[in-house]
Amino acid sequence: MFEVKTEIKIIPDGFESTNAYFHNHVLNNYLELGVKLIGRWVNEDYTVITEIWGYIDEQHYRDFFEMRKKTVHYKNSLPEKLANDKWIISKKEMVIQPTGDYKQDLHLVSTNVYVKNNHGEVLLVRSLHRSDTLELPGGRLDKDEDVVSGAIREVKEETGLDVEITGLLYSSHNITSGVINFTFCGNVIGGTLQNAPGETVDAGFYPVTKANVDKFVTLSFQKQRLLKAMEETPQKFDLYENRPFKLVHSYE
Repeated sequence: MFEVKTEIKIIPDGFESTNAYFHNHVLNNYLELGVKLIGRWVNEDYTVITEIWGYIDEQHYRDFFEMRKKTVHYKNSLPEKLANDKWIISKKEMVIQPTGDYKQDLHLVSTNVYVKNNHGEVLLVRSLHRSDTLELPGGRLDKDEDVVSGAIREVKEETGLDVEITGLLYSSHNITSGVINFTFCGNVIGGTLQNAPGETVDAGFYPVTKANVDKFVTLSFQKQRLLKAMEETPQKFDLYENRPFKLVHSYE
């Protein structure tokens, strides 16, 4: 995508008029010619409007303005355009380039693993970015990673322990953040318990129960995951491939 930033300086009190013209004419005209609106903002005193547009490529951008002038939509809006232009002090365009790939999926997938030791204590960690609570070890999947592999990796990275996944205990969908979470049950099969430099502190087994959970876990959604996991009610979960279909693993 070829992205262009447009900065429009307007006369004070002209925002309502220019904003209405934009939504009634400019936006639809751009969209019908294949241009995507990345975002549009105005400063605190409503005198500077910033727009970022995405064109198919540089040639699309170079051809766009002549293409626009030929549309019926543009020709019909000319009287309003002339009236609207009186509010505009200046208009500046700048081609911009991304400094990295920051695109996020609409829905993100994360995992946690519920692990107990021989004393019935639960494996919990304290992350550096949520240092006011303990929580089950886990995190978001990497690209091209299945949920079981991701769960195993996260426990290893955060605690130093190797685990095997034995089942699914709880799943949830945070519709605010878009995060879909799977909380698995696992057993320790190796490794050495330790903190993860730069990621977690206080990785260890804790004598957490339903009665004292507030002592260890302060975040509501983390508490919900842990309490559901502590019920130890297995859910059916299949890991499979398609074309051709192949059942990789089935958890009961």
